Amino acid sequence: MLSDSASPSAAGVGVALLFIASLSWLALRPVQPALPAPAPVNAPATQFSAARANTDFEALARTPRPIASSANQRARAYLVERLRALGLEPQVQRALVQKNFVDYNANYEATMGVVHNVLVRLPGTAPDRLRRPSLLLAAHLDSDPASLDASAAAPVAALLETLRALRASAPLDNDVLVLFADGERVGGLGMQAFAEQHPWAREVGLTLRFDGNGSGGPLILYNTHNANTAAIDGWLRAAPEIAGSSLMHEIHQLAPGALRIVASHLLGVPVLQFAHSGRPFGRERVLDTPQRYERTTLQQMGETMLRLTRAFGSVRIDPQPASGQVYFKLPLAGTVHYSGALVWPLTRLACLLLVGAACIAVQRSGLRYPALLQALFIVPSIGVVLGIVAWQLWLHVPTLHRVWNPAAPEYALLYLTAVCALCAAIFILAQRRLVRRTGTAAALLVGLGWLVLVLLLASWLAPGASYVIVWPLLAALGAFAGLHARRLAAWPAWARPAVLLAGVLPAVLLVLPALRDSYLVLSPQRMNVPVALLALVLGVSMLLLPYAGRYVVRTLLAAGLGGLALATNVTSAGSSDEAAPLRADGLVYYKDMPSWDAYWLHPAGELDPWQRTLFANLKEPHVFVNVFGWQSPRQWYAWAPRDGLKFPFVRILRNGKAPARHADFTLVSENRAPEIRLRVSGARPTRVTMNGRTMLDTEAKSLTLTLYGMEDALLHFKIAVQGDPIFAVRIEEVIPGLPQHLLPARPVAPLIPLSGQSIAADTLWFY
Repeated sequence: MLSDSASPSAAGVGVALLFIASLSWLALRPVQPALPAPAPVNAPATQFSAARANTDFEALARTPRPIASSANQRARAYLVERLRALGLEPQVQRALVQKNFVDYNANYEATMGVVHNVLVRLPGTAPDRLRRPSLLLAAHLDSDPASLDASAAAPVAALLETLRALRASAPLDNDVLVLFADGERVGGLGMQAFAEQHPWAREVGLTLRFDGNGSGGPLILYNTHNANTAAIDGWLRAAPEIAGSSLMHEIHQLAPGALRIVASHLLGVPVLQFAHSGRPFGRERVLDTPQRYERTTLQQMGETMLRLTRAFGSVRIDPQPASGQVYFKLPLAGTVHYSGALVWPLTRLACLLLVGAACIAVQRSGLRYPALLQALFIVPSIGVVLGIVAWQLWLHVPTLHRVWNPAAPEYALLYLTAVCALCAAIFILAQRRLVRRTGTAAALLVGLGWLVLVLLLASWLAPGASYVIVWPLLAALGAFAGLHARRLAAWPAWARPAVLLAGVLPAVLLVLPALRDSYLVLSPQRMNVPVALLALVLGVSMLLLPYAGRYVVRTLLAAGLGGLALATNVTSAGSSDEAAPLRADGLVYYKDMPSWDAYWLHPAGELDPWQRTLFANLKEPHVFVNVFGWQSPRQWYAWAPRDGLKFPFVRILRNGKAPARHADFTLVSENRAPEIRLRVSGARPTRVTMNGRTMLDTEAKSLTLTLYGMEDALLHFKIAVQGDPIFAVRIEEVIPGLPQHLLPARPVAPLIPLSGQSIAADTLWFY
């Protein structure tokens, strides 16, 4: 414990706690930045106009545009025509590209596709432009099969309008390359094809990607890769209102449906990915429609594109990749950033300060090792209890669920604030008991020690998130050491609470906004990250909390219980799908060669009245054993006419025996299916080739091959397996849409075009 002369005054601590509480409320309250109003059609030619871009936006988002589909081809033809109308000379890169993925259990997925990227160049005017790195602007044209994917069409439309505005302005110094990638929704195949096979890829010095993961909201710097100081400085100069932090880059990767840099890293240059995630749709991509998409977001995206392009197009680009940048917003100071190379030096500094603080505490506070050992086990237990409390509240109080509406964050934050207040009250009660057993110095020192361990893990696994731990930790360790300094007794009475406040302030300013933002991204189902951030704040706040009276705990308990009571009575403001008039049809037409029959299939769940007439043979979904086996999920099924598709055309050339056990066959899709899937079961493949191209050259536990854009080409497969097993190769040709002529008449329904799937399947057995 601190000596009486070193203990801060009760009045000073009370003022400090009140100040911290006020800052906490300000840090947690929702921030809604204003978006620019859409500019009209008659806006000046050199400016971006969402009204002009809207024509292209609605044309592109009229139907789904999955890779290799006819709708994708029509969208590409529209894009090429529009680029030519702008006086540009687009080129289409047709490339075959392959991507392999393996998990920890040696399950392999190999993807191969024919992509059609659209590229265009705006030449620069600098005398040495041919020796200068070029700027690459990237968006993607393809979509998910069952979504209009308006959030992906918006960047394409914005890029078209940006190109028009650039053409109407003075030329830039650097060359600007624009890539409209294909196959991004199936693993970044388009960007991979550009990076690996196109000669322009060697000219790129900086990549700016534009994406969307919601139907509105402000644009943010969503992700970075290899970002150097020049890239971050350029962003802050050109678009300082665009928010972003390296912590939220890590948080976004934990969210379902997160956007990825995908193959952009293959270029070996800095990459900045800008996206919006407001009005989220998560897995319900049926909500991703032009009607629901906010035009203010389109205007902001276009204005940002234009400013960034003009900024980076007018200076020499630094193409050198860096170890990343740590960047975050600091109140009153704007966005702060520093090189990722400083992460480990700062971490080592925190470790040294911890050792120094421990030495001072042993000398000045009479700290004993048994007390440290007790605190060593009790402190992390408190953090675990906080996480359990937060999760159990969400799990066992269903009335809280309706408060969660991402479209109205103020309602979600009501629940978050209540949970934070309750967890803080529990923490203070537990911490007060711990202090009675071990003393203030032991409890605080062990808490800071655990945070140093967390910092070490963050610096290793997620360096972009390290700032949210290291700066509060350095401040807390400095305050701890200062309060134990020999000169403390000579300090005025107000100085000691000021030291406590300085030790806690960075945690409030840095961690609480991150807690709020991570909660809104991850939703209450994943409270582990927000609660971990709350535990970080509380761990640092142990500097002040030992001096908190009972009134603090009672106030927090009252606020928490009152907030939960209000949350259970809140009616969620509006429905997120009100502006989405379309819906997807989960119906599948499945033609199966082994059973020599065809079926209508639908996932388990509610059926509409028309679908019930189609599945009148069943009262509830069942496992369809005859076709899919006992391990398949429950589903609705009914027999269908067999003339909807052709079966896969397969010729078995050889069934090799051990020791050279393999399957040798050819496949032709007479349906010209955009997607073909092959799965090997019953054996461990060791080598697989298609038309002489290696798809797998190592032993795998299981193998799935997915092919796009093969059309009706002859595909020759050789699959070698380990041992001498009986194994099967399942083939499925997947085509968007349903054979409408086989379906009974249905009422007019607002369905997404090409809803549903048609699949022609066959199973090859090798004995």
